[in-house]
Amino acid sequence: MKIWIKILIGTILGIFLGNFLPPSAERLELFDFISQVSIRIGSYVVFPLVFFSLAAGTFELKQEKKLFSVYLRILLYLLLSTFLLILIGVLSVLIFSPERIPIIIEGEEALRLPGLKEILEAVFPKNLFQVLVGSGEVMLPLIFLAFLLGINLSFDLRITASVTQFLDSMNRIFYHINSLVVELFGFALLLITASFVLNLKTYDLGLYEQVLIILALDCALVVFAVYPGLFYLLGGGKHNPYKWLYAVIAPALTAFFTGDPYLSIGMLAKHGKENLGVPRRLGSAVYPLFAYFGRAGTAMIAAVSFILILKSYSSLEISFAQVIWTIGFSLLISLALGPVPGMGAFAAISTLCAVFGKGLQEGYLILKPIAPLLIGFGVLLDVLTSAFVSFLIAGHESIREETEPADFV
Repeated sequence: MKIWIKILIGTILGIFLGNFLPPSAERLELFDFISQVSIRIGSYVVFPLVFFSLAAGTFELKQEKKLFSVYLRILLYLLLSTFLLILIGVLSVLIFSPERIPIIIEGEEALRLPGLKEILEAVFPKNLFQVLVGSGEVMLPLIFLAFLLGINLSFDLRITASVTQFLDSMNRIFYHINSLVVELFGFALLLITASFVLNLKTYDLGLYEQVLIILALDCALVVFAVYPGLFYLLGGGKHNPYKWLYAVIAPALTAFFTGDPYLSIGMLAKHGKENLGVPRRLGSAVYPLFAYFGRAGTAMIAAVSFILILKSYSSLEISFAQVIWTIGFSLLISLALGPVPGMGAFAAISTLCAVFGKGLQEGYLILKPIAPLLIGFGVLLDVLTSAFVSFLIAGHESIREETEPADFV
């Protein structure tokens, strides 16, 4: 049975289970715990997989003299995709103009993103080996070390040959372990989805109907129109522009219900190589960098949500300056969301409110009941953007291997 079918079955059964079970404090606590354990299992081998694959892949790109061109394309597509999705989201909420949401008077400590000092201290610890035994929340130190190792393996191939073989072997071992996790993750997703639905049932979502419709339409527009259109214009030619989308159904479903971009790296590593035909040397760079910095979908959700908060807190029309401010800061904040992989859009909205000030510091609380949906929509688009960009760059660099849909895993 194909992986995406297993994932889909797990998702459907989880939705039925979550709808069937009545919510209670004990049941919510139990399912939250099971859901977190399941997500930990899904992420179990992601960090070593990223480290060994990125080090080996960076070495291969350097040997092929494609390192600069690939990373330049990654940076360019990362920034352009984020800006494009933010623009689509802001225009949609301005055009459709959903109703204001009643303000909630509630006190809660705002979510805080790590500052530059904390990030630099994590990337450059006094003992380099501390990078390998981190908490599992911050991937940037591991990415930096793997990249640094990869570009320093070519100074003398006679000396480094054994190291490159070791890295390649370890990558293949963890890839096979990851494949086992991916194959079985449908069972875990059943429980994660049930927990997701149970948590939503504790709130009255009627107040948020309009904004959720706008977000769903934005996602559909990006997935079924914008990205296929861009694929056709940027080199797809006569190829089916929806083939790549079919190839990543499993990562997309996993992304939405787990809300964890780190976990989705394991899914993308498997489906990117065997469905999209993206080789290790490219996928090993795109997937971690987009999981940490390329949060285009999350930025779009944050921008839409912040415009709605502005509308709810003010009777005045949204000014052009506020729109430009929202676009600019949504893009900047999206680059800093790597250390909070499970909070995504909600952390971005909280930060936008804190930075904007003017009585909006706790404005993000009015969207707290739909936080799981906001995070899910954001990570869904993050993962699809990562898959789309890797597919596109592989074609531009002429390193993509064509795979027939019948042979997809």
